[in-house]
Amino acid sequence: MTFIHNRRAGYTAALAALALCATAPAVKADSFPSKPVELVIPFAQGGGTDQVGRIFAQYAQPHLGGDIFVSNRTGGSGAVGFSHGALAKADGYVITMIVTTLAAAPHTIDGYPVSYKDFEPVCLLSAPPAILAVHPDSGITSLADLVKKAKAEPGKLTFGTAGPGSNTHLTGAAFATQAGIDVRFVPHKGSGPALTAAYGKHINVAIADKAEVTPWHKDGRLKVLTVFSDDPKTGIKGVPLASADGFKVDIGSFRGIGAPKGTPPEVMKVLVEACRKTAEDKAFNDHMEKTGTETYALFGEEFGAWLKNKHDSFGEAVKAANM
Repeated sequence: MTFIHNRRAGYTAALAALALCATAPAVKADSFPSKPVELVIPFAQGGGTDQVGRIFAQYAQPHLGGDIFVSNRTGGSGAVGFSHGALAKADGYVITMIVTTLAAAPHTIDGYPVSYKDFEPVCLLSAPPAILAVHPDSGITSLADLVKKAKAEPGKLTFGTAGPGSNTHLTGAAFATQAGIDVRFVPHKGSGPALTAAYGKHINVAIADKAEVTPWHKDGRLKVLTVFSDDPKTGIKGVPLASADGFKVDIGSFRGIGAPKGTPPEVMKVLVEACRKTAEDKAFNDHMEKTGTETYALFGEEFGAWLKNKHDSFGEAVKAANM
């Protein structure tokens, strides 16, 4: 389904690059693109960001009118790749996957050298909301049940997350603060292990994004209590939105495309239009859905405003988590 709306060494290296490199003057887009475009992915091959980036590159090429090649530039919790993309010549020939880390890391990592402000917003590709899931035999059947149980047993309920500072941890912290409950966060090496722990009854609640939870929900291994979104189109049929219960938590994951700050309007127009056509491409959407990811697209300035709100929401969640 497509929704379209008109550690330290790495940080030091990225900071050095920002200090020593100057972005070359922007060039005019007379015949853009006249050579292959590099798509920088700030994380390793095989992960969710890499997967979405490669799918995008495959289907966007004919709409862009030129080749797109992927480069994985890893390190510093994404800082190396993000910095490379932000410092590239502002001519459209280097674009970057900008993802959840770019909204969270500036609030959670001292000296993180890059933020959404260093990019021109091209397009949002996906934004799966965060979800709370429990074992079907947990006796917890709703968000109200969960809050009631947590208040009756302060500090006893365990919430599994993908680790300290992750979007799942921050989602849980923001929810707990708004609900006025005291819970214990249990870090895991990713959302997959957290979901497995909930299924094995080693924790009470798992927090993960919609794409990760959907297979567990569909086959009944886990019960989804709520979807942290105020947009019904991003929800799950039969599952109430957290906003309907009075909780405003906007910390879900996202993946999009950005260009270096100062990229000429003529080039941005070409990039945004290629993204728009890709997001409307049935083959692209079918491929995305096979991976459990729905396309949720925003373009240009609208995406930029969305990014700012996401950045601010992460800042509020970090405060709630006392990080």
